[in-house]
Amino acid sequence: MNSRIPSLKNLQTFAIVAREGGFKKAAEQLHLTPQAVSLQIKNLEQQLGFELFERLPAGIVLSAAGEQLLAWVERGVALIERGVHEVAQRQQRKQLRLSVSPWFAVHCLLPRLPEFESAHPELDVVVSTSVSFPDVRQQRLDVAIQWGFGQWPFSSKRLLLTDDKLLVCAPSLLAEQVRLTQPADLARHRLLCTELSVDLWRQLLNTLGVDALVERQVLPLDSHAGLVEAALKGLGVALISVDEARQLCAQGRLVAPLGEQPISRLNPALMPGYWQVLREGAEADEAVQQFCRWMAGWLCSHPRCPG
Repeated sequence: MNSRIPSLKNLQTFAIVAREGGFKKAAEQLHLTPQAVSLQIKNLEQQLGFELFERLPAGIVLSAAGEQLLAWVERGVALIERGVHEVAQRQQRKQLRLSVSPWFAVHCLLPRLPEFESAHPELDVVVSTSVSFPDVRQQRLDVAIQWGFGQWPFSSKRLLLTDDKLLVCAPSLLAEQVRLTQPADLARHRLLCTELSVDLWRQLLNTLGVDALVERQVLPLDSHAGLVEAALKGLGVALISVDEARQLCAQGRLVAPLGEQPISRLNPALMPGYWQVLREGAEADEAVQQFCRWMAGWLCSHPRCPG
């Protein structure tokens, strides 16, 4: 058998011949001569290395191999037709392109998104996730929802949810000889974070007046889940979202060695959050505004909504 996949044209011809039960009827449908159709089937059989039809005095019938191949070809053609139909439908619907922080996507947006899609069938909502702030222009985004301090150079941005942090560590860390009873002690500990929160540690230590080499002390993890796991294993001190941190402290799995006050109490500028950022000009886009109004409608009841 030739390792090259047969042409779609020949496979479609085969399916039509099998369905019509002969070269003549297939030729009429394909607007070809019976001889041309017969030649296509013969070439296909030579390429495959097995016969697709048994040639009998009364006509042709599918071989056992032909019956098997026909089932696959019909499924493949049906899949292609479905794909063409769906793509064509999408071209008729306006796309709303979103890039969303993974935590916000999983815990907030995706569970509710079917509600918006059902209310707006004229829109094709395309969601991607990104830990770092995306390239809005290159990805042709309408809305980005990202964790940070609202530092991005866009004219339309809004804080959706706050993400205050609590300084915590595992109880086992306090059992070691390196003490942690006052802010200055942080200079002798590993500082756990994600790539995005390195600067949060830098700001916190500056607020506390701690002289530390942040770049040497930080251990950036690739996700929030990895950050929490590292803290639970006693690998360092972490800044974890207040609600989750307090829950783990109540379970005895973490402790707050410097007190249970969120770090924003020290300095309101230490309050990160999840921000909605619109592409330039999106304020006049009705689809974007519909989405933003819908999201604001249910986020207002979230316990971390800034009000």
